[in-house]
Amino acid sequence: MPSPLESIRHLSETLYQYSNVDDMASHVLRAALEVIGADAGSILLADGHTKQLVFRCAVGAHVDGLHRVSIPWDSGIVGGVFRSGRTEIIPAVQPDARHESSTDRMTGYQSRDMIVVPLKRHAETPVGVIEVLSRGTGQITRDDLDALMIIASIAASAIERTNSAEALRLKDLQLQQSVKMEIIGRSAEHIAHDFNNLLAGIKGFTQLIAKTLAPDAASRQYVDQVMKVVTQGRGLTKQLLAYIGNQVLEPQAVNLNDLVSSMEKILRLFIGKGIALSMNLDPRLGQVKAIPVHIEQVLMNLCVNARDAMPKGGSLTIETAMVELDDKYSRQTPDLSPGWYVRLSVTDTGSGMDQAAKDKLFKPFFTTKAPGKGTGLGLSIVHGIVKQSHGHVAVTSEVGRGTTFTIYLPLVEPPSSDRRTADCVPTVAQNSDQESVRSQ
Repeated sequence: MPSPLESIRHLSETLYQYSNVDDMASHVLRAALEVIGADAGSILLADGHTKQLVFRCAVGAHVDGLHRVSIPWDSGIVGGVFRSGRTEIIPAVQPDARHESSTDRMTGYQSRDMIVVPLKRHAETPVGVIEVLSRGTGQITRDDLDALMIIASIAASAIERTNSAEALRLKDLQLQQSVKMEIIGRSAEHIAHDFNNLLAGIKGFTQLIAKTLAPDAASRQYVDQVMKVVTQGRGLTKQLLAYIGNQVLEPQAVNLNDLVSSMEKILRLFIGKGIALSMNLDPRLGQVKAIPVHIEQVLMNLCVNARDAMPKGGSLTIETAMVELDDKYSRQTPDLSPGWYVRLSVTDTGSGMDQAAKDKLFKPFFTTKAPGKGTGLGLSIVHGIVKQSHGHVAVTSEVGRGTTFTIYLPLVEPPSSDRRTADCVPTVAQNSDQESVRSQ
């Protein structure tokens, strides 16, 4: 059996060959257990977005269920070590009030003593912790502790290097995606202008045909239909040019019900027959100030996102309502002042999202879809458009139960007194944990 120093030297020589953090953590843990002569342990790495310590690997009886389980990084023995950056030796784990007994119940492993060492280099901030457990007592020595601290330092350096390399790789992918989208945008601009020219020709020849027809000619109805299609086509090219930023559009007073209703047919086409689309639109909805094509893009992006979350079918619900937000609610959402808003919500019964995904949801290029299936720009665009319209977008989601995106846009004018006393009087937000306010 190799000596502790030989094991550590071998670890330092081989650790940098790994490019996957989980594989690296597994190798570190097994080397640590071999050096200490312990029979169980785990490595937990910090997730800065969720402020959790996540089990990345574990060795021992019945530990398979621990992988990717997370605990708050400010609780328990491991949380204390992570926060303080100081190693702890606990000769009697069970009586310690900080001990996470739920882990014991999950694994069926009753630990007696424990060494917990922060994964860090010198005085730097830890990237996680390594814990070594034993059923026995009195087995921990000073040599064990020194060996573990050396292993932890080597491991922290390797993990940081791997994380930095991964961050650079992701930035490179984002740059490539950005260049690709720029090329697509330029191509779309040329196509839009060419299409507009074709439509101009169709319109001109159609007008010439119309002049040859008698006012009561039966075929005139077909000419009129062609002119309507041309008008719709010109509207589409105008939207396309607006999306890629080559036309300046001014906000105007719009009714969201009109926009939603006008898009119903195309939305049903995009989401497919396996998804049931329903709409619940407030008939007395007030107007908001926005750019219509931008709001249409928001709705399209949310519906396509919902469709992708329901590959086996489901239901999609679009709702509008008038709501009044009070001081208490607006304090929880600084970009919303107290007052009247139009609420637009899109709810699906799809796969839902965990907290980690929700934390990154509106970041450019972030996507949970498979490579080649999404650009990661759809929800970022939604967020940007809503912010430009002086509104707010919130999301509630539960894994396996679906997602609701809720958008608040300020009313152009507060509702009249008869609107306030109508059957659909809006409720005022009363508690801070509400993300959307339902009308009565």
